[in-house]
Amino acid sequence: MRKIDLERRHGNIMKNSFDLSLINKEAKDNLTELIETSEYLYRSQVRHIVKELVEFKTRIVLLAGPSSAGKTTTSHLIRESLKAQGIDSFVVSLDDFFKNREDTPRLPDGKYDFESINAIDLEYLNKFVDDLLDKREAKMPVFDFLTGRRKPELVDVKLNDHTLVIFEGIHALNPTLIQNHDEDIYKIYICINSNFFIGKQIIIPAKRLRQMRRLIRDYYHRGHSLSKTFELWGNVVRGEDMFIKPFKTTANYILDSTHMYEPLIYASYLAPLLKDMQEEEAKELCLMLEKCGKLKKDVIPKDSLLNEFIE
Repeated sequence: MRKIDLERRHGNIMKNSFDLSLINKEAKDNLTELIETSEYLYRSQVRHIVKELVEFKTRIVLLAGPSSAGKTTTSHLIRESLKAQGIDSFVVSLDDFFKNREDTPRLPDGKYDFESINAIDLEYLNKFVDDLLDKREAKMPVFDFLTGRRKPELVDVKLNDHTLVIFEGIHALNPTLIQNHDEDIYKIYICINSNFFIGKQIIIPAKRLRQMRRLIRDYYHRGHSLSKTFELWGNVVRGEDMFIKPFKTTANYILDSTHMYEPLIYASYLAPLLKDMQEEEAKELCLMLEKCGKLKKDVIPKDSLLNEFIE
């Protein structure tokens, strides 16, 4: 994408805008270049992060961000990149520290509040962190999302004295999680931070693109109906505003996970699922996707972050 600046400024990413008309044209005329540039924009940011981790010899990495930002893929890509630099690292998913379903806090209407920081077993997590960082070994739980309960078997984790630990999850930057280890912490906030426009009109706002990711991921990977995801979305956003975004400014690096060609993928796979739905949000998303060209999922590179969301 020759007209798009490939450089991102460390730790100071303002909201970007991509010309959807140009992207549609490039998808027809220069598809390979469009995809390669999209992947470069994301991976160049990861490379910058890894360079800093190596340079400053950080011991702990906290990677947070809202739902469907790409936390899981990014944390494991950082781990693989560190390995290539000869540095051992271990990824801890905060999702494994969720409380059992019956102990999960509830909203005023009685529904479970999965977005609250109190949905995590903070006492268990902090003991795990203390054991892992001080003793270099700990017992890690495994949460079963099908049963809504922690599995009875624990995983023994043993690290060497030089292993870097990456904690990833929506609440990773919340200071109540890592209470006794302030030294050598590197903080990353990942989000979709780019709008798509035609002329002067924003066609797909960043938050709606992330909603598309969530819808298609939950449908194909978690067996949720689109209606269920729409129903939960309001509380997801509320939880983000209360428990996640306030800590964005504490991050050492803000990573934009937007891929320029992803709306064209969703036009092929999400739009057909939405077209007969009655929810107003579904109709709005359909109108957005009507402005996009269409690409098949086989154009997505095997190591792309987008595979976290597409079947």
